[in-house]
Amino acid sequence: MATQHEVPPYAPEDVRRFREAGWWRDDDTLAHYAARWAHEKPDAPALIAPGRTLTWAETWRAARRFANALRALGIGKSDVVGIQLPNHPEFLIAYFGVTMTGAVLGTLHMPYRAGEMVPLMNHGRMRAMICGPAGAAYDAPAVMQGLRSQVPTLEHVIVLGEPAPAGCLSMADMIENGPDGDPPDPPAPADHALLCFTSGTSAAPKGVLRDHRSLTANGRIIAPTLDIAADDAVLVAPPYTHVYGLCGFDAGLAVGASHLLLPAFTPEAFVERIGAARPTVIFTAPAHVATTLKAGLLDDRDLSSIRLVIVAGSVCPPEVAAELERRLPNGKVGQVFGMTEVVLTASTPPALPAGVRHVSTGRATQGIEARIAGPDGDAMPPGVEGELQLRGYSVMPGYLDNAQADRDSFTADGWFRTGDLATIDGDGNWVITGRVKDVINRGSVKINPTDVENVLSAHDKVIQAAIVPMFDELLGEKGCLFVTLIPGASLTFEEMTAHLAANGVAKMRWPERLEIIDEMPMTPTRKIVKGELAKRL
Repeated sequence: MATQHEVPPYAPEDVRRFREAGWWRDDDTLAHYAARWAHEKPDAPALIAPGRTLTWAETWRAARRFANALRALGIGKSDVVGIQLPNHPEFLIAYFGVTMTGAVLGTLHMPYRAGEMVPLMNHGRMRAMICGPAGAAYDAPAVMQGLRSQVPTLEHVIVLGEPAPAGCLSMADMIENGPDGDPPDPPAPADHALLCFTSGTSAAPKGVLRDHRSLTANGRIIAPTLDIAADDAVLVAPPYTHVYGLCGFDAGLAVGASHLLLPAFTPEAFVERIGAARPTVIFTAPAHVATTLKAGLLDDRDLSSIRLVIVAGSVCPPEVAAELERRLPNGKVGQVFGMTEVVLTASTPPALPAGVRHVSTGRATQGIEARIAGPDGDAMPPGVEGELQLRGYSVMPGYLDNAQADRDSFTADGWFRTGDLATIDGDGNWVITGRVKDVINRGSVKINPTDVENVLSAHDKVIQAAIVPMFDELLGEKGCLFVTLIPGASLTFEEMTAHLAANGVAKMRWPERLEIIDEMPMTPTRKIVKGELAKRL
């Protein structure tokens, strides 16, 4: 019983243009790449988890059996199968297996509970859910079964681990007993494969349906741009439930690299995995790097295997990138720019100077056009700040069942509004300078806090810094600084302002209140939730 979703189609002229340019190909499906490596290098390691390794042949065999077991349940084209799992091998088996049937994998972050999941599952009309076994803090199978009354489309709960609770299916049994062979009626490149949700409100979910051709093309284009090759061992620190995590996987998939799995990020687990698995390429987020560096966990560590670290997910303070690179005897640190709506669209090739790689998110990749728009919508010249707008083969054509969001997010001439403030220099390098909605209006003077936060994050006592607006009767808004500090440290307001003065930050841009907190409210992808900070004021 396939469910049809309302998503704007790509314009016919765009489809023709993307195909003629070679961005989209007729064999671009996720299964195509998994099958290729299973046949060309069957015994090479594909998925390397702590204590467990699967070859490409084993991964392909498990994915096909799981796909056929899903087909036996009636799961087929356009159906959505939700998943809430850490970065385990079974996540990627499901990624291949679900999409091999023509169905769509819908990701839900690990911290989500019923209140967050119900509106997303209903919006995606999910027919099945894949989840982990019951634990002391979270009984996922029980929660999923309890959601049947609130999610009318939910028919099956598939559980990792054995035995499965009553009323649930065992994923291990499905993989073990599913028939061999290719599932019938395979998907076409234009068929949808992945459903991810942006960080919008639960009342109006913003879901992005990705087709096979845009996912695989993005990996195929990004991998050589970043110089990722078949002999690399790729470690993705962000969760696969987020598009950044899967884009990192897709880049390695495009060239047949090995993938080192980190089930869940903690600074200690991250560093332990680097030492034990010896990655050559790492995809990570600024918060991962800053927390690990400031905790001293990379001091006196052997990081010689690493030749490239890619940082993305939020604005990376340049000093954080530079400090990490100083610790890599054979490696470089670069950045990419991506969003759920556009996937990875800019990158800093390793050959670029450190001054470019640490400050900018790089240049538009092949097949992507970028412009900076002023308040009136006109394109701005190089070096002038405005909103970053994009179009190209990997930019979604629209949201799932959300026409209002489409109208808000696209210009009349078809450019996607990222909501990011940026500049583009004469060489085409993008520098993200803030968010359109993140500007503090201090007595009609607009203050963009991002570069001030970067200066504060470089303070030797500060792990993370975030400036949010607070109400002021005279000026309308002032800035309030929230910080987390290294263990045992203290920071006074005077020390904070002295640091800003020493770094040449104009006084009118200084925060006028300091709040020290134990932990920043973070999204599952390690972005600071400034709205939660503002509520504390």
